[in-house]
Parts: sequence; structure tokens; C-alpha cells
Amino acid sequence: LNCKLDLKKIALHARNAEYNPKRFAAVIMRIREPRTTALIFSSGKMVCTGAKSEEDSRLAARKYARIIQK
Repeated sequence: LNCKLDLKKIALHARNAEYNPKRFAAVIMRIREPRTTALIFSSGKMVCTGAKSEEDSRLAARKYARIIQK
């Protein structure tokens, strides 16, 4: 994502997002279509998992980026 992020703010405003800094240093966010999970770090890096194909993974990554921009 190429920018620093405020994870607490993201977790409060986004649906399907959980953030427990004691347990893990990233926001865990899920979407239904395509069914994926993303780990979003304060450095701006994101790991997208669970997609059936590379195309689904790219689509999901764009959706997560759009959610975070809001």
C-alpha cells in the first residue's frame, strides 16, 4: 500500500476487521467475495490469503486497499 497506517483506526471503522496488538501486530480483515483474509501491517504491507486463483487474489487486494482508503 506504500504508506504508514493507523491500525487502530482501520479496525474501528472497517467491518470484519479484528486487531489485538498483544496477540498479533496486524489487522486481520476478511471479505466474502472472493472469500479471502488479509493481514494488514502498520508499515503498509498486506498479505492476502485464501484465494482460489491469482486473479481472485489481485481482486481481493484491490478491495482491501479500497476499504482501507475509506
